[in-house]
Amino acid sequence: MKIASFEDLLAAAAAQDQPQRLLFAFSMAESAPGHRGADAPQTLIPVMCADKAPEDVASFGQLAGEAAEIGAQWDMVMVSALSGAAGAQPPAGTVEQALRRMLRAIQDGQLDWMLAFDRQGRLLRPEPA
Repeated sequence: MKIASFEDLLAAAAAQDQPQRLLFAFSMAESAPGHRGADAPQTLIPVMCADKAPEDVASFGQLAGEAAEIGAQWDMVMVSALSGAAGAQPPAGTVEQALRRMLRAIQDGQLDWMLAFDRQGRLLRPEPA
């Protein structure tokens, strides 16, 4: 299934044979160190993360509302998924490791394996190949 929207992401996760955890990293875009102005290269700084089962996310609006309750500022949310096995959700330790890997990848600018959505829920980058 081609993912072109947040709703497509939820549908694709729900359609998988094994239970999924969606991993979310809310990030701020900042000018790269040593650069200023509108044309300055941007770097992403993760400000908070969460993991949820697809059935616990009704819409992007709900997810953004939960993030707003926490109060952190963010410009985009990077998303990846983690598959369970034998009909069970991935273990908590595996989820924690995957979130740490995702945060490191964002800090290192290695974003090609994640989806990115803006604050309105629009897909910013096409689905990774």
